[in-house]
Amino acid sequence: MTEDFYDLLEIPSDASQDEIKDAYREQVRVYHPDLNDDDRAQAQFTAVKTAYDILGDPVERQAYDRLGHEEYVAKRTSGLPSPDVWKSDDDEDDSSGTELSYSESETASASASTAGGAATGSTTSSRSAAGTGSSGASAGGAAAAGTAAGGSSAGAATGTGPAGGSGSGTAGRTGGSAPGAGTSSGAGTRSRSRTESGTDNALVRWWRRQNFSLPLIWLSVLVYAAGVGHFAFANRDALGSLWADLRATGADPAGLWRLLSESRHGIETTTAFVSGVEFVSPPLEQPLWYAALAGVVALALGALLVTRVRRRENTWGAVTINETIVVALALGVATTLAGGPLLAGTVLMPFLFGVIVRHTRRLPGWKPSYLYVMPVLAPIAGFGAAAAGIASLPVDFAAFALLPLIGGLALPLRTTIRKHLGR
Repeated sequence: MTEDFYDLLEIPSDASQDEIKDAYREQVRVYHPDLNDDDRAQAQFTAVKTAYDILGDPVERQAYDRLGHEEYVAKRTSGLPSPDVWKSDDDEDDSSGTELSYSESETASASASTAGGAATGSTTSSRSAAGTGSSGASAGGAAAAGTAAGGSSAGAATGTGPAGGSGSGTAGRTGGSAPGAGTSSGAGTRSRSRTESGTDNALVRWWRRQNFSLPLIWLSVLVYAAGVGHFAFANRDALGSLWADLRATGADPAGLWRLLSESRHGIETTTAFVSGVEFVSPPLEQPLWYAALAGVVALALGALLVTRVRRRENTWGAVTINETIVVALALGVATTLAGGPLLAGTVLMPFLFGVIVRHTRRLPGWKPSYLYVMPVLAPIAGFGAAAAGIASLPVDFAAFALLPLIGGLALPLRTTIRKHLGR
């Protein structure tokens, strides 16, 4: 049961402003209507946005803490959807793939809007239980009662609360509807039990609350760094000889460039290195083996497409974080078996950086630039240069070490600093 705005954002009452902002962003990733195909998405987002507008403003937060949730809502808010109406344990996938679920019933509602009319509202605490155990209540346990002029359709809501209060109201609307609470007529009600939805599983609820974007970015960088380390270890003798020659040349730029560009000094090209990596003995001939690995990726993509067609209204909507994890896992396994961690990191970094930057830019708050993706595309260009026979040690150094390992750290480091320091 969501008791107040702190509970709605899943933060303690002494949370800092940065913690409130982070919690709001996490909730938006779940409930923003652009990312959530559920018919309650607008009401979901409205409640979360209202909670953030109040708690994110230090002055309003002081008033909220001083008055208490019920009195503040009664005096300063109107048309606020009930958390007990829109937070449910329905286990059906939404478009974000990470919908949070709490209450044992779900009641169809939408946020109220009026055009060219006046609205008045008041709220009292209420909650009523139906014979099936379904419950309805207004925001934070308060029932909304109001009258809105400017529309022709109306719904009535009545309810009684544990404190003996009661509420009733009618709502007129133009282009929208006003949420009711308690036992209502004029609003559709749907109920599902926790047993039917299956989301009483603590592990499922925990998974849906996690934000895996930053860990995925760091993981792709670490996989690539492991690949570079693997390459360096396999060519350690040649690299040691080159290092000795560089030290002997000294600080002369022209001499250093000549030394690096005149030959490879026994260091393999990246394409030759990747093609020679075998973590497991292939059970098939090489062409069939590579085709089987490509089939793993194709199977994962096909399964996700079938799931989208069957369970999402917008088949070509935004990629969810769960889908990203599935594709990344398939790509990581296939490319590691085909060419080791260097190839896996080369593929995973651009994919994960691009998808996560795109996903983050769709949400309120920080909108990272796509320039963060550019450095991690360098290894792909390096493989292309090696395959074309135009690779050299300076090109390899820039494409496989300098740009991806230094430039590629910009996004995860920037995100980590923002998360922990708010800068």
